[in-house]
Amino acid sequence: MIKLICVVKRNPSLSVEEFHDHWRGPHARLISETPGVADRIVRYEQNHRSPEDYKRGGDFDGVAIQWFDSMDDFVAMVGDPEYQANVAPDERELLDLDGLVWILTEEEEVVIPGPEQRDEPVIKLVCMVKRRPGMTIDDFHRHWRTVHSPLNCDTPSIAQYFVRYERNHRARADYDRGGSDFDGAAVEWYPSVQSFYDMIGEPAYGELIAPDEDRFLDRDSLVWLLTEREETIIG
Repeated sequence: MIKLICVVKRNPSLSVEEFHDHWRGPHARLISETPGVADRIVRYEQNHRSPEDYKRGGDFDGVAIQWFDSMDDFVAMVGDPEYQANVAPDERELLDLDGLVWILTEEEEVVIPGPEQRDEPVIKLVCMVKRRPGMTIDDFHRHWRTVHSPLNCDTPSIAQYFVRYERNHRARADYDRGGSDFDGAAVEWYPSVQSFYDMIGEPAYGELIAPDEDRFLDRDSLVWLLTEREETIIG
């Protein structure tokens, strides 16, 4: 299983409202009703940026996540004549294609599973992560997996805020294509936007978590959004 994680930016001709209406309506239906596309997607989620998050600025509007059985299925979908004839033209109308940030990742690694049913409203942090300059790919993924994630889990004042927490490590085969400097995506669920800011305001975050982020992340280059609860289109 592989995942496409794409941070999306609207076409400059569209308002925020027009973008979200079209993305969750006509565009979602186009993908789910186009056989050459839908037949190759195992699961497809839209994550729409929270209205509260727009207040801090930034150009991005949401995160599309699609699961495929293999990278070959992803490549075949993009090359399918039905995709090129139906979906691609709509993407050009909907998106700033030059402004997208995307990677293909391995199947998610769940750090904190959370409850099976998340009935209460939640928000999500989706953060595209990039390794610190000079750090090797192997050292980055090892540190994220064996040092940083346990640090979050083993610090009670931080762990208490998570509803769910998962890592998405960039697939090795995706590094070969170039085109992106990102190494993965952290996806974290919180009860509310305020809960996220309360967490990063904890003394332990400044004393333990942030210094460790400096050890393995290029923090100035992170791309992150707070989104509403995922909307499942396929799967």
